[in-house]
Amino acid sequence: MSSAELLSLSVRGLGVISDVTLDFAPGFTVITGETGAGKTLLVDALTLCVGGESRTPQRGDELEVSAVFRQDSVGEVCLQRSVTSSQRLKSFIDGAPTSSESLRVRSQDLLIIHGQHDSLRLKNRTEVLAMLDRFSGIDTSELDRLRAERQRLIDEQVELGGDRSERSRQLEFARFQIDEINRAALTTDTEIEEVLERLESLTEIEDQVQAINRVGVSLDSEGGLDDFAMAVSALGTHGEIGLLRERILEAIRAIRNDTGSLLDLIDPERVDAAEIDVLNRRVDTLRNLARKYGGSLSDVIRAKRDAESLVDRLAGAEERSEIVRTLLAEYEESIRRESSRVRNLRESGGHRFAGEVNGYMSRVALPNARIEVIVSGNDGSDVELHFVPNPGAKGGPIQQIGSGGELSRVLLAVSLVTGESGKVTVFDEVDSGIGGNVAQSIGQCLRDLATEQQVIAVTHLASVAAQADHHFVVEKHVIGESTRTIVRAVSGSERVSEIARMLAGDGATTESRALAERLLQR
Repeated sequence: MSSAELLSLSVRGLGVISDVTLDFAPGFTVITGETGAGKTLLVDALTLCVGGESRTPQRGDELEVSAVFRQDSVGEVCLQRSVTSSQRLKSFIDGAPTSSESLRVRSQDLLIIHGQHDSLRLKNRTEVLAMLDRFSGIDTSELDRLRAERQRLIDEQVELGGDRSERSRQLEFARFQIDEINRAALTTDTEIEEVLERLESLTEIEDQVQAINRVGVSLDSEGGLDDFAMAVSALGTHGEIGLLRERILEAIRAIRNDTGSLLDLIDPERVDAAEIDVLNRRVDTLRNLARKYGGSLSDVIRAKRDAESLVDRLAGAEERSEIVRTLLAEYEESIRRESSRVRNLRESGGHRFAGEVNGYMSRVALPNARIEVIVSGNDGSDVELHFVPNPGAKGGPIQQIGSGGELSRVLLAVSLVTGESGKVTVFDEVDSGIGGNVAQSIGQCLRDLATEQQVIAVTHLASVAAQADHHFVVEKHVIGESTRTIVRAVSGSERVSEIARMLAGDGATTESRALAERLLQR
């Protein structure tokens, strides 16, 4: 992993901070100042820069924070957040818009923030597992490969149709569908329309024949046209009546002739009742099939193709399935052996890790405490840190047993053991609740850690502050109705004055300044 260094941090519109910029240097840097001056706001600003959420309200739409890092393999990188007019946070990497998740991913190799109330690394089992594997040099790539190959075989087994009974069920059903559709002997996907058109034509012909027959029956019925003709003939031939008589008789003869022609048009072979019945049954068959397979004959034809494809695929599936089952059994055994090997490595690594961390417990003001690494699961991937605060006390998961201050100090001990030298490490009030020689020891631990990586600490303790290579003071000034926070880099006599203030308050004395000088010399 390439080494990272925080070069600068700019903050505008966050809490009481109006506009400040800090330029950092390698080594151990402390940030001090009176309570409420805004020290922790700088940590909040860094948290925002790496994609996290701030606990501090912003000033309207003024918020803008940016952190510039230098990474050996990459060069400079700028992580930035700013608020929009709609009060939404925008994220940027090197000036290009991005997401907060991208900021989190990009910053993983750059920065670690340890806060008194944010010791997530010790609470999150995934983080603890990753930390243990890095410490122990455990490579799980072979186990990951075996599991990936097993999953590929499982997926293939599913594609083959599951187990033997499932494949048999699918094959039987697909063949039933094919047989059912084949029995229907479809010609085209428009056959329903074609059959209906033929049926409509035959029905119309049948109706015409029946109508013609009714005309013939009516003409020949008793009291029909013959009686009428005889009555008309009796009218005689005299005068105008005779003329009308001839016209009516002529019409009767025309009706007889036309009716005969109409009856001659009747062709019994044009009307096939059996064909009509066949066509009606065909329409019912096709409609039922279409409803069953999606609504149209196109759906029926598509269903047949799908069923035929499934049969082709399942036909050779049994042989391949036997091969897959054999391979799965072999992979399960390989995974079992590799999981056991990895678990043994994690168990032994956990013992060594706990031993080294416990060796630092006195230096981080926890002389009677110890941690244990509890490894569970087939491959030891279920890892949890247990914390025993005092001899004889009941231990338990660190997130349930340890206080905020204890968690921060355990984190410091863990950091000294793991030595993630490639990352900038920030401690927010890790020394809360301690003093005296313990504070001196905490400061020395931080200084030791800074030989491997850049360390930044927010502290209230003079003994810790005096150990730093670089020192920033956060000061709050109330001017009239407004409050302004500034950040100053201090050295020489100004740093002596700040250490003296931390020792004795604002009323620093000659004695406190002398003590501050001795701490700095030490």
